[in-house]
Amino acid sequence: MDKKRVRYPHNLVAGWLEHVNNILLISDLDGTLLNASQQISSENELAIKRFIEKGGLFTLATGRMEEAVMPFIHKLGLDLPVILYNGAKIYCPVTDKVLYERKLTFPQALWDIIMRRLSDDLVLLVYQGGQVYAPLRNALLEKHELKDAVKCLTFEDKLMLGPVTKLLIISERIEAAKEIEQAVRDSSLPCEMVYSESNYLEILPQHATKGTALRELVRLLKVDELYTVAVGDNLNDLTMIIEADLGYAVGNAHPLLTDAADAVTVHHESHAIAAIIGEFKEKRRELA
Repeated sequence: MDKKRVRYPHNLVAGWLEHVNNILLISDLDGTLLNASQQISSENELAIKRFIEKGGLFTLATGRMEEAVMPFIHKLGLDLPVILYNGAKIYCPVTDKVLYERKLTFPQALWDIIMRRLSDDLVLLVYQGGQVYAPLRNALLEKHELKDAVKCLTFEDKLMLGPVTKLLIISERIEAAKEIEQAVRDSSLPCEMVYSESNYLEILPQHATKGTALRELVRLLKVDELYTVAVGDNLNDLTMIIEADLGYAVGNAHPLLTDAADAVTVHHESHAIAAIIGEFKEKRRELA
């Protein structure tokens, strides 16, 4: 994949951490900002807070829902809108308002196909109205609830009648997820499908991607000459990495994301966001 020409911000030479008011640094959560314990390291936290104190703009772009991202918003003291549900929603934590949202309505025939495939090694999560529902409880679901620190509500058939924000299929057998993916394709339903992890199939509204949401976020922020830096690790980050002025892959990223990125930083366990901020300080010295 051809890489775009990197345009560094005009104020980089003047001083990265001294003049960052028009730079937006946007990070994925799982596998990027968070470590294996689903925590933000002190190194990342301190670097981000210093970046913000100097006037930089920092926010998150994640597949998670509101409830699952709020602890990290509070920890970092973020006041910018965040991209949720892999681009299906932009949410402002300060006003508790949804600024941008896409939804998807599934035909009953497709619901029936998905429901028939539920088993002990495949779970369905339905995201609607800021809540998440599961028609079947199993060990996979409990593991996901623990990871995201969110409790799934009991699924009701009436949920199939209205639009949803996204569906998430988690399967221990990738073949099972692929079967559902193919069924959705065969239905010709206008939607986006992406694997946010090797066994996480996300079914999203048409045009709901992190890249599209980043473009919309830039429009909402209304910052002159805004320079965007995006960081991610998996295929759901691909559109965002391409859309940003400068796209980073972490050292543990999917090979296709690494290939598309403008730069590759350290493994997410090695405080990747702090490393990127440090790399920009080095770039400042190179260009000076």
